[in-house]
Amino acid sequence: MLNRRTFFLSGLALTGIALVGCKTVPTTYEHANLTYGHLPAYQLLVREVLIDQTYISPAQNPNVEHLFAVSPAQASTRWAKDRLKAEGTENVLHFIIKDAAVIEEKLEKQKGVTGLFTYDQSERYSGVLEVELQVLNEQGYKEASVMARAERSVTVAENIKLREREKIWFKLTEDLMAEIDRQLQQGIAKHLNHLVM
Repeated sequence: MLNRRTFFLSGLALTGIALVGCKTVPTTYEHANLTYGHLPAYQLLVREVLIDQTYISPAQNPNVEHLFAVSPAQASTRWAKDRLKAEGTENVLHFIIKDAAVIEEKLEKQKGVTGLFTYDQSERYSGVLEVELQVLNEQGYKEASVMARAERSVTVAENIKLREREKIWFKLTEDLMAEIDRQLQQGIAKHLNHLVM
C-alpha cells in the first residue's frame, strides 16, 4: 500500500514539474461565458464609454490570472461593454481596471507518515479586482466617479485534477464579479444617478 502511494505521489510530482515548465496550461474545462447582457444596461448621458486597463498582468508566478479561461480583467471588460451604454452628446465615461490579479500561494503540507495518507490543501488562490468609473467633462476634469473593489480567496487540495482547478478559477472570477457588480450598482445609484436616463 505504501509503495503504491509513494509511486502515485512521485507521478504527481513529475506531472507538476512538467506543468511548471509550460508557459500556459491547456484549458480542459468547457466553461460558460461570463456575460451581463441579461442585466439591464445603464443608458448614460455621456458621448462615449472608454475601457482603460491600467493593470497589466506579469504573466508569471506567483500570478496565475493569465492561465484563466476568463480572467477577472476580461470579465470586467465584458461587464462594461454589456452594461454601460453611451446615449449623450458630451462628457466621457472611463471604465478603469486598476487591479485584476490572482496570486497562487503554496501551502505547507503535512510531513511524515501522516502526510503520505492524507490529501492536504496545497495552494491558495487570492484574487483582487478593483475598478473605477470616471466621468470626465470636455475639458478633461473629473465630474464624478465610482470605485469598486472585491477580494476573494480559495484553497485547493493537492490531488485536484486540472479540470476541477479550472472550475474553481472560473468560480473565483465569477464571485469577484458578483461583488463588483453589486458595488457598482450602488455607486452608480448614489454618484451617477444624474447621468442615468
